[in-house]
Amino acid sequence: MSRAARKGSERRTGKPGRRFSVRNTLRDALRRPSGWVLLVVNLGILVGVLRFDWSVFEIVFLYWAENVIIGVINVFRMLLASPLPIPKEIPRDQIPPKAKGALWAVNIGAKLFMVPFFCVHYGMFTMVHGAFVFDLFNKENSHGMDYWKSIPEFMTTALAMSLAALAISHLYSFFTNYIGRGEWRTATVGEMMARPYGRIIVLHITIIFGGMLAMALGSPVGLLLVLVLLKTITDLAMHEREREKLNDPVEPVTESTVEHESERRTP
Repeated sequence: MSRAARKGSERRTGKPGRRFSVRNTLRDALRRPSGWVLLVVNLGILVGVLRFDWSVFEIVFLYWAENVIIGVINVFRMLLASPLPIPKEIPRDQIPPKAKGALWAVNIGAKLFMVPFFCVHYGMFTMVHGAFVFDLFNKENSHGMDYWKSIPEFMTTALAMSLAALAISHLYSFFTNYIGRGEWRTATVGEMMARPYGRIIVLHITIIFGGMLAMALGSPVGLLLVLVLLKTITDLAMHEREREKLNDPVEPVTESTVEHESERRTP
């Protein structure tokens, strides 16, 4: 494949070779309705900080509870992932029927193992993460591994509404992008199983260390606002990168394809 074809493939598929830009990624994210929903819902948390005087713990609790929502939705992502777990570059109409049947059987077997495994592993991971959040930011209500019993003690109407809004945001993206735009066609159960963990590592390391800094400085409102804005920007960038990954073209880009596109664009 020529250099032009290789560049065209990299540009269309988002594979290594494409230069990553936070500004461009955020701009692309806000071209999607789901990006605007995510932005509005996340910025709504600023109202809680300014209007209801939310503490560091209440903000971090919301983001931890958001992980629970993401985990539940991710189970459905895994169940609905592509029935033909093959590389996106291979056209499906070129696969022999017997091979398709074998791949379909392998995919069903993978789901039967991976979905229960994810439920147990991610559930334990989230539970331990929650205990850490409560012990670090709300010791008086931590109760060890029974910390969930204290949630009704501080759950206000505003906090519950923000949590519901976060759930609506992720459900909207699930139905419009994953189902409506057919992202499930290029998703594999393995990719979907690993998806939430990367988000937790990137976002919550930032959030937890930012929260610890805010607590150490007496929880100034300005720093809490920066924490929310940082999480929102990171969330938008990760949202768009996922859209790019799941919307890779199924058909490979060949040299003839690039030449055809070049001829079509030439006046």
